[in-house]
Amino acid sequence: MLKNKKVILGLNGWSERGHDASAALLVGNKIIAFVEEERYTRKRYSYDSFPINSIAYCLKKAKISVDDIDRIIFGWNMPEVYKLRNQKFPYTNDQLFEILFPKSLYKYTKTKKIEFLDHHLSHISSALYLSGLNEASVLVLDGQGEDESGTVANYKGGKLVVLSKISISKSLGYMMEAACKYIGLRTSDAGKLMGLAGHGKKSKIFTNIILNDNGYEIKNFPEDKQILGTDLDEQSVVTSHWIRFFKKNFPLSITKATEYDNSMGLIKTSLVFDQKHKDFAYSVQKTLEFVIIHLVKNLINRTGCKDIVLSGGIALNCTTNGILISQRLVNRLYVMPATNDAGVSLGAAIYTAVNNYNYSFKQLNNVYLGNEYSDNEIATALKHFKVVYKKQNNICKTAAKAISNGKVIAWFQGAMEAGPRALGNRSIVANPAIRKMHESVNEIKSRENWRPLAPSILEEYRGELFENSSFSPFMLQNHVVRKNWYKKIPAVVHTDRTSRYQSVTSDINPKYYKLIKEFHKITGLPIVMNTSFNIGGEPLVCTPEHAIRTFYSSAIDCMAIGNYWIKK
Repeated sequence: MLKNKKVILGLNGWSERGHDASAALLVGNKIIAFVEEERYTRKRYSYDSFPINSIAYCLKKAKISVDDIDRIIFGWNMPEVYKLRNQKFPYTNDQLFEILFPKSLYKYTKTKKIEFLDHHLSHISSALYLSGLNEASVLVLDGQGEDESGTVANYKGGKLVVLSKISISKSLGYMMEAACKYIGLRTSDAGKLMGLAGHGKKSKIFTNIILNDNGYEIKNFPEDKQILGTDLDEQSVVTSHWIRFFKKNFPLSITKATEYDNSMGLIKTSLVFDQKHKDFAYSVQKTLEFVIIHLVKNLINRTGCKDIVLSGGIALNCTTNGILISQRLVNRLYVMPATNDAGVSLGAAIYTAVNNYNYSFKQLNNVYLGNEYSDNEIATALKHFKVVYKKQNNICKTAAKAISNGKVIAWFQGAMEAGPRALGNRSIVANPAIRKMHESVNEIKSRENWRPLAPSILEEYRGELFENSSFSPFMLQNHVVRKNWYKKIPAVVHTDRTSRYQSVTSDINPKYYKLIKEFHKITGLPIVMNTSFNIGGEPLVCTPEHAIRTFYSSAIDCMAIGNYWIKK
């Protein structure tokens, strides 16, 4: 496998102000593994962590040693981050290498150089070089990189040209984080905010954002040179400016309900959102759309190319992605599934492969790049936990019948997917035609009932169900459900009649495709409800043990794990 092929290890995750730790391993132009640290530590977003377990998995999957690695590169320019803020970089190369590859775990002949790549260049590379496009307009938007919150670029003739950058103080990522914090959510809850926006009835675009030919300005916000400080990022100072703006223009209070849950033996506190909160979320979403549409139009005018590559955390906003497609503002849109910071480990590795070794990559439509278990390994885990199970000749048919009968099933198959969306290998699946399934599954997962749930659909039926839609294997677009369909699948249609679907094909995921096909035979519906196999704010399950523990600590009815069927 290694003969004449470079082995490149991409990393993300840091001990201070880090999040979404991950690792990706390339051998030549083949992605061997791409995994996120949270799946192993069971700590969501893996804050302030190095990707120690992720690295170990990558090396085990490739069956290589540390000495076999040619390049090790982070998707952040961490020395530059410290330098810009007048701080000393805290590690020597040898110290950092020992943290990543502890001698207690690995044997190697010598320490290797650890490299660092600019954050937004890593974001760009994670999407652009895996998009299959020979020419593209490129836009990165997130909280911030080393000294920017956005990057505008053009790719043509094999050459990437950065056209402009957006300053940290104008961060759309921090606008979203501030809005979350303002109504009582966590700063990482942009997805929840987007869901809440669907319940809004009226919106008001933020008056402090002024569009111009260069992008946009924000009135009464500081320049970056005024805010670069002692912290390694400017999150708190930028979000504080936004919260002051919100208080003045959208006066709200955080409302909570507290009660004692006798069944759990705990005092539970939950947020209570009235129509003002929902309308505020709607305004945030509409403002984001307003700015992004303007940026995309400007970018297309500059490049003449309507094929768009989006990256950075803002690209997870599937409502905006759907608008760009449905309103035909773009010809093609490519967003890689782990477009959050987890993806920069892959991006850093891809950049190195393309620009140092002239490797090229096909379009990435398959991110089943994590842990995978044989039936024998699964059976060993089931026996260890004394689980009663039955092996099936046709697990897809068994599961489809249960789903059609109103059962909620856990679906644990094949290699774990990368990114924040479950894509049919670590999923909870249910019948979208049963209206109460929306409430039931949200309750099983300890999710707020106002949050929407999404479907997976056989790609050949997608145009029949969704208006002005496009192929979406990574569940990163929202589109309007056609009038003759939304009453047939009420559990997966949001209040604004949209749905964030996953396109499923037999070549990308044959087993999941077969499950939906079997369900279609029984019900006439080429679509199932699909949400991530996890509960209570935990990360997606990774191993059979995680699956067993989650299944038995929840109200999920049945589990298809490999070819084994388990009922309660």
